[in-house]
Amino acid sequence: MGDALPLAVDLDGTVILTDMSEITIKRVLLRKPWLIAGCLWLEITGRRAKWKRKLGAKLNFDPAQLVYHEKFMEWLKQEKKAGRELVLCTASEKAVAEKIANHLDIFDDVMGSEGVINLAGENKRKALVERYGEQGFGYCGNSKSDLAVWPSAGEVIVVNPSRGVVKGLSGRKHTLFE
Repeated sequence: MGDALPLAVDLDGTVILTDMSEITIKRVLLRKPWLIAGCLWLEITGRRAKWKRKLGAKLNFDPAQLVYHEKFMEWLKQEKKAGRELVLCTASEKAVAEKIANHLDIFDDVMGSEGVINLAGENKRKALVERYGEQGFGYCGNSKSDLAVWPSAGEVIVVNPSRGVVKGLSGRKHTLFE
């Protein structure tokens, strides 16, 4: 496994079977509705990462209470045990992702949205290519925004895919976890 590519792993819908933005909205925005107008304004003006940071700082949650994709998590633990570098790479707020990564204790690093750039789709692809180079990393994801990342990945792993994602890979070789 020493020559295995570093593996970047998405969080929402991949490691966990939910979305941290939805959890954040339910646990913070709905309990503090006076924050809604400001968050809507940030969303409309293209500053999603900023509202994620703002609300993520107010989010109180226990990572042990999240629902994880157990079969996929077992595989990741085996990869880690074999010496593979694992990076949690998510559009979720980085501080929120770090809390989850610390709980799981298998990730070597965390990449996430940090208040300026929403680390999704093309932004995620660019960040991973900058760090590892074209085809220099494996990527595990589940959503249509991940279709922007996979062309630059040297290994494609599709986990719990949303509708149309596998079809969007255009026949590219991939590993599938459902």
